[in-house]
Amino acid sequence: MNKIVIALCVLLIMALNEGQAWADLPTPFSIILKGDAFFTSGMVSQNTDAGAKAIEFMNRFRLTVTSTATADDGLTYGARLRIRASMGTGVLDADQGYIFARNSLGLIELGTQLNPNMFYHVIAPSNFGTGGIDGDWAIGDDGWIQNQLTFMEPYFGGGYTITTFVKSANRLNYISPRLFSDGDPQHGLMGTVSYAPANRDLFTGVNRTMLNVNPTTNRPYGYGRTQAFSDCLGGGTLGCDYHDIYEFSLRDDRVVGGVSVSSGLAYIGGTTGETNFGTLQRFYNLSAWQAGIQLGYAGVLIGGNFDDAGRSAYPRQSAATGPLYQDDQYTWTAGISYETGPVSFGFNYEFGHDAGDLQAPGARTAHLYAVGLTYKIAPGLSTAIESLRSTTHTEPGFVRDPLGFNRNFSGNANCFLWKTTATF
Repeated sequence: MNKIVIALCVLLIMALNEGQAWADLPTPFSIILKGDAFFTSGMVSQNTDAGAKAIEFMNRFRLTVTSTATADDGLTYGARLRIRASMGTGVLDADQGYIFARNSLGLIELGTQLNPNMFYHVIAPSNFGTGGIDGDWAIGDDGWIQNQLTFMEPYFGGGYTITTFVKSANRLNYISPRLFSDGDPQHGLMGTVSYAPANRDLFTGVNRTMLNVNPTTNRPYGYGRTQAFSDCLGGGTLGCDYHDIYEFSLRDDRVVGGVSVSSGLAYIGGTTGETNFGTLQRFYNLSAWQAGIQLGYAGVLIGGNFDDAGRSAYPRQSAATGPLYQDDQYTWTAGISYETGPVSFGFNYEFGHDAGDLQAPGARTAHLYAVGLTYKIAPGLSTAIESLRSTTHTEPGFVRDPLGFNRNFSGNANCFLWKTTATF
């Protein structure tokens, strides 16, 4: 792990070294404001609903402030902050705040930032509706479709993935320049490297904790039954208690015989924190990989991906857990879309698999089907509709899943969403 940090620091020094000639001279900065906002209304019917409303509204506003300057030698540098109005409490927060520098050697990002796979992943087409399997269905306090816990989001860092969700954190990202390209900056082979000391450390915070000893501020898997099953969802924030999180990825985009081909391969790893609520409990480390491909021709996109996290964050068997049955966690997606003029529509699908009840043999599986349409009303303004169907199938003998939900909680649901988005 130290070698990764050293290598990234060397790249940063090389990038900044080119600017020594102008480092002490005043350079004007440009301030760029960008943002997006959406309003989504939805109707949900779920077979476990009890006293739940069928119709809900949701909205979010984000403003990105970027200060940027370019030196005489071509080095571009600056800082970026993204402010969000998205919390149910009405309080503003931020999920990005970092320094960046780019030259012929690539791009370095230092600060609170998302992991590169959030931006450069390749999965089933999701350029319609709210995104289908990668859309709004899981956004919100509990999500439009609730208790659907089997799916891993098909790329690292996704919002509804407990296992590989590494959220915004203080990290160092490096994105290489495009290689073997045809001169188009969006074509060719690129690589990324990322490192974060802790999953729950952001902005000015310093998190040196390696052991969780406070059950009152932690909500582990199976919290209602035992405190030995995981340290995920702890500290009031989503995501497992990971340390030394590192990520590598490759992405290639090119046109072959008139067909656009995008492919990606990524790996993420990290150390899972331990808990000691009277009994020391250890967990499997984060180890996941993801691969995807998309093909495009004449407005049609088709593709999918596979994401495997194995036993990441599962508890290691101990006296506190008793015998465990730990089927791997994985997901795959497939889909197709078509765009013509201001209209895009399509269908995508996700399959999810996990161990379900860790104390029962077998596995739990889930299916998510989505179909949707987007219409661009004007530049920066669009509206979309989407219909989703979600189902879950649990193994015989299922009593309670790793998050503590029992057999009465089900992810079976039908959901209809209407979304309007403004981007500026």
